[in-house]
Amino acid sequence: MGVIEIEGLRKEYRSRGRVQAAVDGLDLVVPAGGVYGFLGPNGSGKTTTIRCMLGLVAPSAGRASVLGADAQHDLGRVIGRIGAIVETPLFFPNFSGRRNLRLLADVAGVPRTRVDKALDMVGLRARGGQRVRAYSLGMPS
Repeated sequence: MGVIEIEGLRKEYRSRGRVQAAVDGLDLVVPAGGVYGFLGPNGSGKTTTIRCMLGLVAPSAGRASVLGADAQHDLGRVIGRIGAIVETPLFFPNFSGRRNLRLLADVAGVPRTRVDKALDMVGLRARGGQRVRAYSLGMPS
């Protein structure tokens, strides 16, 4: 088993009625202790692949796992052992707002007690347990 396993990964984006494949049928296994890099021109799918591995976007087909956890459904089990910054950092859409903030607090060395205070400050404490993907730009409400 590899620490990263990708099988048949495909990610399509739709724009103006067209379907564009950003990643098309990628297979990759990174063994424990392996060091891999993505090289390629702009638009070749490097960032999209990493976003799929981190569960930040859903693949159109195929699967990705990191440390034995499925990237779309089980990443929460191992997320504390993963470090990544991908272009514009995003929140994990399948985690709650509170869990995303706790992860950020841990990385930054900020006490977790500040998470609920931050949610209070922006009027979102009651919705802190909701998945981020359910949030809207017009919150709180």
